[in-house]
Amino acid sequence: MKNGWRKVVIFSLIFIILETVGAILLMLPFYSRQMVFNNIEKGNSIKTDAYYDMLSDSQKDKVQNYLEDFAATICQDYIDGKMTYEQTMASLDALSGVDKSDQIAVKYIKDVSSNELKKVINELYKSSNAYDNDYIIELRVRLGNIISRLDNDTKESIMIDILNERYKDFLNQVISYEDMRNLCKEAQKTFYYEAYDYAEVIANNISVVMDYRALYDELSEGLSSEDYFTIIDACQNVMIDPWDTDYGAKFEELYTQAYENGKVYYAEQLDKLSTGSDKKAAIALMKTIEKYYGSDIDLSSARKNLISDWQEAYLSFVSGYDAAANDVDTVLLYDINEDNIPEMFLYNSANKDNAYVGCEVVIINGSSCKDLGYYNIINLCDDGYLVTVPASGMGDEAYALTEYDGKKLTEGATCKKSGETYYVDGTEVSDADYLSVRTGILSHISPYTISNSKSASLLNEEAEEYIMLFGN
Repeated sequence: MKNGWRKVVIFSLIFIILETVGAILLMLPFYSRQMVFNNIEKGNSIKTDAYYDMLSDSQKDKVQNYLEDFAATICQDYIDGKMTYEQTMASLDALSGVDKSDQIAVKYIKDVSSNELKKVINELYKSSNAYDNDYIIELRVRLGNIISRLDNDTKESIMIDILNERYKDFLNQVISYEDMRNLCKEAQKTFYYEAYDYAEVIANNISVVMDYRALYDELSEGLSSEDYFTIIDACQNVMIDPWDTDYGAKFEELYTQAYENGKVYYAEQLDKLSTGSDKKAAIALMKTIEKYYGSDIDLSSARKNLISDWQEAYLSFVSGYDAAANDVDTVLLYDINEDNIPEMFLYNSANKDNAYVGCEVVIINGSSCKDLGYYNIINLCDDGYLVTVPASGMGDEAYALTEYDGKKLTEGATCKKSGETYYVDGTEVSDADYLSVRTGILSHISPYTISNSKSASLLNEEAEEYIMLFGN
């Protein structure tokens, strides 16, 4: 009986042992797989590889199928703050050694390192004004470890993105000029290619932004001084960064305010000046108003007070005159017969120092202009005459006394010397007769010549102002 129980006990023990061994053999692959993941999470590459090598090919395939999701879980723990960057990198390094998972690890290492790079760079520029040098050194060490994980193109691109993001924050006045400047300096300490160059661009941009923001403050204060032209000019010419929508709108508002205030202010000033004695100041203001406001301010009343009919006629003639086609570039006004309405001479300035100057002569005829034609003028006179080169031709010396009666020019007495032959009015005469007539013609000459009389260029607005201010 005892032997029977002994056999039962032995059989039971054997059965239990076999069951235990079977269970162990069944659980061993699961245990090994679990230990692969546990050691990946701990960042232990050696144990990860060891447990992975214990698996059969089919078990390895099962591990591989879960690695993508497991890597994503590790990264999510990093994002949620459950794992540090260093722990996450250790885990991904361990994962990268698991057979075919290198590409998975590389992708997530790049993502996590990119995110950490942004965090450290942002922390560095914020700490640059602090006195905790140990912390700054620690940050730079971390930065060096991070960028060693990234290829050049990736880290350069990330730094450029950071510069853009923070630059927008600067424009929106979320971060200060000093912080933005520090960020640019940090970028240039660490990067050497595109990011370095871009940091230099951004550093220049923030200086420009600070300049035009200071200009805005200055111009805003200037509204009280009523110097609206200056404000309008500055607002029209200032270059605002397109991303700086706030100051773009501020300058537009400032421009509108200055423009509207100036419309009232300058109209009142012109009314006062146009009825006063300072015609030069009045015309200068009128021209400036016309430049800035065009037809938005009615200048007709002031213009009537300031500009005579003859001036309007000359202005109209000059505005429609094709100077280039007529080979002239200069206008001169001179009152030949001293009736207070000057005549107009158009000529090429290249000839003004010659013995005579070819001029187109224009006069006022009623309310319009009349072109009297082309004359070679030696001198301007102030008694109703011009001394010109005779229409009959030139000689060694040739003079004609041309009379102006207010309507036309008429060539009178002429004399010329051709070699040793003398002519008066086309007839050969003695030298004494020639000298007598010549003396009579030259007696009309005034001190004024084409070269020493005030003139203006036809090729710009100078002629218009010259005509309007003639005599003042």
